[in-house]
Amino acid sequence: MNLEFGTRAIIALSWAREFGVPDSGLQPDREPVSLFVPSLGTDKVEVLHLGDHQVVRAPEELLPLLRETAAHHFVDDRALLGLLHSWGLAPSIRSLGVDALTYLDSPCEIVDSEHITVSVDIDDLAELREKSPRDDAVSTTLDAWDQCFVLFSDTRDDPVAGSGYTSPGTLLADTRVLTHPEMRGHGLGRYAAALAVDDALSEGLIPQARIKDGQDAANALATSLGFEVVGSMMTLKLHNGM
Repeated sequence: MNLEFGTRAIIALSWAREFGVPDSGLQPDREPVSLFVPSLGTDKVEVLHLGDHQVVRAPEELLPLLRETAAHHFVDDRALLGLLHSWGLAPSIRSLGVDALTYLDSPCEIVDSEHITVSVDIDDLAELREKSPRDDAVSTTLDAWDQCFVLFSDTRDDPVAGSGYTSPGTLLADTRVLTHPEMRGHGLGRYAAALAVDDALSEGLIPQARIKDGQDAANALATSLGFEVVGSMMTLKLHNGM
């Protein structure tokens, strides 16, 4: 792994605080741990893998059963879903998928273009979302953006790509990218993402990209920018009061 040790330590600290475990609990130089913590006021079962560490967060009434669960259920959302179904939760539970947690700590190479104008107006990102497929737009919700970068081409009046990040009280900058469907394959998403990454790094934040299983284009983009996989997050959503 090319990430500096200090970067991995900050990532571990941020996730430890997110899950309410001791600050040192998920550090990369510690022996692997498997922790179970109660979720407070949520209807989710979440499984975090960070390096060799694992944290399971779930409603308190499920924790005794989960603590007795075989390890293989926590690395496959279908296996965990089947297990929870067998406990009588079906059909009140569904998987929200597994996200790869990827990071980088070095700036990207940015080659300025005379044919691209960059806006930092959130309204321009909103316009880009309106012209994008619903699934893509959902991944770039407009709540609590710390910074965004939206690209305009000199041949188009509409925005062609955008990227930005949020950092809700952590040292991680959750980075998102969106490219107009007609403009994909031209490196515009990568250009926008590089701007967001460099801005986050300049603010002392560690860029994070969460990439769902099967999102090959997003994975290729992240890899081209230098993001490295450090862990994963599995999320299952419960219903009917669970």
